[in-house]
Amino acid sequence: MPAFGQQEYRERTARLRQRMAKAGMDALLVLNESNMNYLTGYEGFSDYVPQLALVRQDEEDPWLILREMDIACATASSYLPQSRVLSYPEKYIGSSQRTAWQPISEMIRERIKSNRIGIELTARLFGVKAHAALSNNLDLSKSIDADGMIAALKAVKSPAELAYMEQAGKIADKAMQVGRLAIAVGARECDVAAAVNHALSAGIPEYPGGANRFPLTMPVGSPANAPHIKWSDGSYRLNCQTNFELGAFRHRYCCGLSRTIFLGEPSARSRHVHQACLDGFHAAFDAIRPGAKCGDVERAFRAVFNPRGVRKESRIGYSIGIDWTDGGPSFQEGDETIIQPNMTFHLLIGIWEKDDGYIFSETVRVTETGAKSLSSMPRDLLVNH
Repeated sequence: MPAFGQQEYRERTARLRQRMAKAGMDALLVLNESNMNYLTGYEGFSDYVPQLALVRQDEEDPWLILREMDIACATASSYLPQSRVLSYPEKYIGSSQRTAWQPISEMIRERIKSNRIGIELTARLFGVKAHAALSNNLDLSKSIDADGMIAALKAVKSPAELAYMEQAGKIADKAMQVGRLAIAVGARECDVAAAVNHALSAGIPEYPGGANRFPLTMPVGSPANAPHIKWSDGSYRLNCQTNFELGAFRHRYCCGLSRTIFLGEPSARSRHVHQACLDGFHAAFDAIRPGAKCGDVERAFRAVFNPRGVRKESRIGYSIGIDWTDGGPSFQEGDETIIQPNMTFHLLIGIWEKDDGYIFSETVRVTETGAKSLSSMPRDLLVNH
């Protein structure tokens, strides 16, 4: 069943139609499944094949256009009635002679006569060939790049969305504690990963965990300095570290959390890097408040962190929500987005250098007065002996 009520979904579409009107769009092709989910509740996890939501300026509800077998997914997860769910035949899947964009374009053309159509151009699977196939039946000469339009809407969360993220925060805390306790000399990395993944799926007694589109990140080493590496075939030895970056999910809403765990006594340099990251995190956290700019948060971090002699060139956070990243604002130089209440960010301090590796993050909600963490994990240096 849908994660929210019909009214919330319709309010989202109404706000989107207002933005479409300002951009001169009569219709919008929503190709990112995260955005399809935001507007309709659809949870097919099926964006490895062509699919989309069609939003018309003059209609209250979107249409879903899916692969035939995915109709059942829409019935199970979307608020839309069956009459608003269209499909194309299975013969268009896995064929080198046919493309599903042909019947999709025909269904769009039946419902849209205008050529003022917005398109999410950088969506998964929507490459040059897909665009060409869609153009065979639709006049895209006046199409409008709609990348980022829905991301801007998703940045500010509703009370119901925040509730799911807060629930996910409790699951993330449990999973991190499970991972830390599983690390010991001789333990296999895969068994540690299995324990964390089980905790993320099982959730807590009050809330089950949800499906995770992005596998647990947990590089192990001395230092652990690879940003997106998973577990290996190896077993733990003394004097190494693990960089956990995990996300817990509730109805696709994510709470990200990261910690570095040391097995054995950390070096003096590791302690220094930890303190630099922690102090920078606190400076950034304290700078998050309504009316400030995202770039202000990054500048507050740099003022404290840069004098410590640790290199970090990547951003320090981003908007988070459905399927982890929202595609919205980031805490980085040049992002002048005004921070608003009920925005949510993954405030992430990650060091991935040749001689230094460290990660520390929490998901934070913007309140009327500042930032609130969705995690209760200790912020101390975490050491297993």
